[in-house]
Amino acid sequence: MDHKKRIDDFFAGKLTSEQAQELLDWLDSSEAEEFLSAEILQVWSEKIRSHQTENWDSKPLWEKINQAKDGYSKPHLLQDSKPSKKLFPHWLKAAVVLLVLGVSALFYFELNKSVELPPEISFAGPKMIVRENPAGQKTRINLPDGSTVYLNSESKITYAEDFLTNRQIELEGEGFFKVARDEEHPFTVEAKGILTTALGTSFNISTFNQEEKVAVTLVTGKVRLNQKSGNKSLDLNPGEESLLSLRDGELSKYPVEVSDRISWTEGVLRFAETPFEEMIPILERWYGVKIQVIGNPEQLKATGTFDSNESLRNVLHVLSASMDFEYELNNKEVVVKFN
Repeated sequence: MDHKKRIDDFFAGKLTSEQAQELLDWLDSSEAEEFLSAEILQVWSEKIRSHQTENWDSKPLWEKINQAKDGYSKPHLLQDSKPSKKLFPHWLKAAVVLLVLGVSALFYFELNKSVELPPEISFAGPKMIVRENPAGQKTRINLPDGSTVYLNSESKITYAEDFLTNRQIELEGEGFFKVARDEEHPFTVEAKGILTTALGTSFNISTFNQEEKVAVTLVTGKVRLNQKSGNKSLDLNPGEESLLSLRDGELSKYPVEVSDRISWTEGVLRFAETPFEEMIPILERWYGVKIQVIGNPEQLKATGTFDSNESLRNVLHVLSASMDFEYELNNKEVVVKFN
């Protein structure tokens, strides 16, 4: 179900009483709470968090909110049958939830009067929406079709505003996708020249690779990979990973431990016989720091698992014990010294 469209239809009086009851029942569910909370967080983080609000006058906003509350009325339903008497208490709950979304919208609308925000949508051809994370930040993004993207640090996705009928995404960095099934509109992700197409599945794509390779890992369902330029393609089954070399166009697949590939979506930092040189960009993205290495790691490797609450200092302490190096940590700058 396209929840945003269904809510719009509800207020526009386009739903039958049965459809309205179904929507209001859904608004009482934990799924709705998660969906609406994510929407509010997305509006807040993208439109407000990066701007100073200490001197912002909230009085005009609250006047608008009070006017909005006073103006609320129950939408008319399509007259296929009489509305249920149970709609009224459900409506009160729904109005409260939807008002929260309205408050968020009014807040950044009012803020926009005094703060010029960076553009989110470009107007070259179809309107495009961009979601981007800096180093040290990861986000969960709910797409209009019901699909979910877990976007890693220093990563970006771009998609068209008419996403419901044009389910195509461009990825830079790393993302884990849980795709809502829609056989009429295949879901395609483009990442550095490789196209990953699915109907309803979950998979991880990473372009974070020092060897200029793109890795696609399938968790559930089935996907097909195609080179954007070239005629190579292959299908992946759950538990398989494909690697595309950007240098020679070689496309291969092999079995992997899926949990290792997607542990980052659960806030787990995992190394498995990982060379220190490969750890550096991972730690830089994870903690939003810059690491300078003095000396030669000599192909040192380490294995370890750290959860999201683990500080960078603790991670470096554990790694230094096994890899024999000293480190200095000063805010966002790290110096690692090998003897």
